[in-house]
Amino acid sequence: MNELDQNTVYGSHWQNLVTDARLSEGRPLLEKAISFINLDAVRSEFPSLIAASCEISYILLCEMDQDAETMVAVILKDPFDKGKLSLQQVIDQYSPGVGTLLMGLQKIDRFDTRKAHTNVENFIKLLLTSSDDIRVILIRIAKRLYALRHIEEAPEIQQADILTEANMLYLPITHRIGLYRLKTEFEERIMRYAKPDIYSFIEQKLADTHADRDRFTRDFIRPIEETLAEHGFNCEIRRRTKSIPSIYRKMQAQKVEFEKVYDLFAIRIILNEIVESEKADCWKIYSLVTDIYTPNPRRLRDWISFPKSTGYESLHSTVIGPEGRWVEVQIRTRQMDEIAEKGVAAHWKYKAGEKGGEETDLFTAIREMLESPVNNQGVITNKEKRALYSDEIFIFTPKGDLKRLKNGYTVLDFAFEVHTTIGHTCTGAIVNGKIVPLKHTLRNGDTVKILTSKNQKPNSGWLEFVRSPRNIARVKHALKMEQYKDADLGKEIIKNKVLQLEMEFSDLVIQKLVDAFECENYLELYQRFGEGKLDPLKIKKMLMEHKPAAPVAARTTEEQFPEAMSKVVAGDKEFLIIDNSHESYHYQFAKCCSPVAGNKIFAFVSVYQGVKIHRTDCPNSRQLIMRYPYRILEARWKEGLPKETVYPARPEVKTPSKNRGKK
Repeated sequence: MNELDQNTVYGSHWQNLVTDARLSEGRPLLEKAISFINLDAVRSEFPSLIAASCEISYILLCEMDQDAETMVAVILKDPFDKGKLSLQQVIDQYSPGVGTLLMGLQKIDRFDTRKAHTNVENFIKLLLTSSDDIRVILIRIAKRLYALRHIEEAPEIQQADILTEANMLYLPITHRIGLYRLKTEFEERIMRYAKPDIYSFIEQKLADTHADRDRFTRDFIRPIEETLAEHGFNCEIRRRTKSIPSIYRKMQAQKVEFEKVYDLFAIRIILNEIVESEKADCWKIYSLVTDIYTPNPRRLRDWISFPKSTGYESLHSTVIGPEGRWVEVQIRTRQMDEIAEKGVAAHWKYKAGEKGGEETDLFTAIREMLESPVNNQGVITNKEKRALYSDEIFIFTPKGDLKRLKNGYTVLDFAFEVHTTIGHTCTGAIVNGKIVPLKHTLRNGDTVKILTSKNQKPNSGWLEFVRSPRNIARVKHALKMEQYKDADLGKEIIKNKVLQLEMEFSDLVIQKLVDAFECENYLELYQRFGEGKLDPLKIKKMLMEHKPAAPVAARTTEEQFPEAMSKVVAGDKEFLIIDNSHESYHYQFAKCCSPVAGNKIFAFVSVYQGVKIHRTDCPNSRQLIMRYPYRILEARWKEGLPKETVYPARPEVKTPSKNRGKK
């Protein structure tokens, strides 16, 4: 097809686009896509597509110098999303590059950006690294700019979302990758709706002072033009009023009114000639300007001799013009200006005060690709990927929160990152709507819902696919705890028996029992007693043969209860039955509830203080029973306790209220 039908919807607009000289090589591809969406069946289903895709394509062409493939992806996106074209059809009829762009755009569409404010930096990195083709993010920027330009046409509830997303994500991205012209427009349009009163005030002030500003700049520029012409310099001189958001920031930073902002505009001198001495010529121009107007030496910025790490080059100076007014003068070559205006320069770094590091590599790689789009068409090579990507990926929770993980981590790693308990009980996950196993490796931008079961427990097979060293340690600890889950109970059983024998519960005693019961270590000894595999009655026999020479009094805590507080005593007898056993248990009454005969009670096997007796209505009972059910023993009072029985008690003094009794 050599010529578009002028009678098709927006045919004349497309005609202007495809005949643009910058698209000579990609014209057949673009014409094919335009013909497809002009089909009656397609046009009737997507009535607003043609106008929008045409305008977005112009943004990509004129503002970002992008190729035909990028614009074809914009044109075909809605039909592709609705199944009018398959991926294979796109690849066969257009190009693999268009297919990659469409898949990348679909992936970003799945991202839930409603919680971006909780971690803006992670969301920005996710957007920039979600596709191997950087043109995907450029299309998103163009679409968001189009949405801002037509925000009045959107429903009110959508207007707030458009502004929030543009402000938090796409404005910072355009700033950092150096799309300076678009960044300024984003700021202007966002402020117009976010702060309409302030925007209108400054806009009116600029309109009121336009005539004066125009007269002043003409008077300021005239002697510079004459001097440069006399010295043979071929230059273009532009005058530019600062953007309204920039003026507002200055008013806030300097805490002054509009009239006190002295640098409302800047003069830019652009050297048109391309010669070897162009940097020296910029300095010569600076010398001529400062011969006319006195400079402020503290405001000189030499980014020609020492370019920014991002490639930005320009010479900035502030001079005193007529009427004692300060004017910023920028001096640069045509190439320097193209770089700054088209977006390869990174003004964000010195204005936002950011530090370098991995993020510098990220945006530098993107800017380099933007600088030569024809060469690589935005596709990131393996070398560039190493600069562009860190070893991090970003994962969405079902609620839209964003979690940062290491690349290569699995579902099980993510479960442990959410919470250790979630990791212990994880059975799998639903990733992007599909059920996957524990060992599934997560990818950047996945949405993950962890599946759990109360019956799930860690097993040794988990060590084969958990990746994080921290999570490996968690699994190993869980396996060890599972192996010796009854060890605490076994330890208390042994300890109580040893203390009943009026022996010290010491390492020496434990080692004798380890040897006597032929265990590998003390944990195995505790576990076997806790499981009931060893008989506590045999402890006496084992130890009596090697009884320590100097027995010590039984003790369970470093801070001893008084004798009356440690047992219920009537003569020499005990009056509690624990675990329905005839064995004697060394027990204490819990200080938190101080049970007495008649109270309903239970026994709790503590780690360091033996068996504790609690009332069933103790404030701590619910937590103990829920967290340590395996350490709960039945306990009850023996019948017929005599009157002289001594019980532990805690005095409590209540004072009357200050207001009680007042009339």
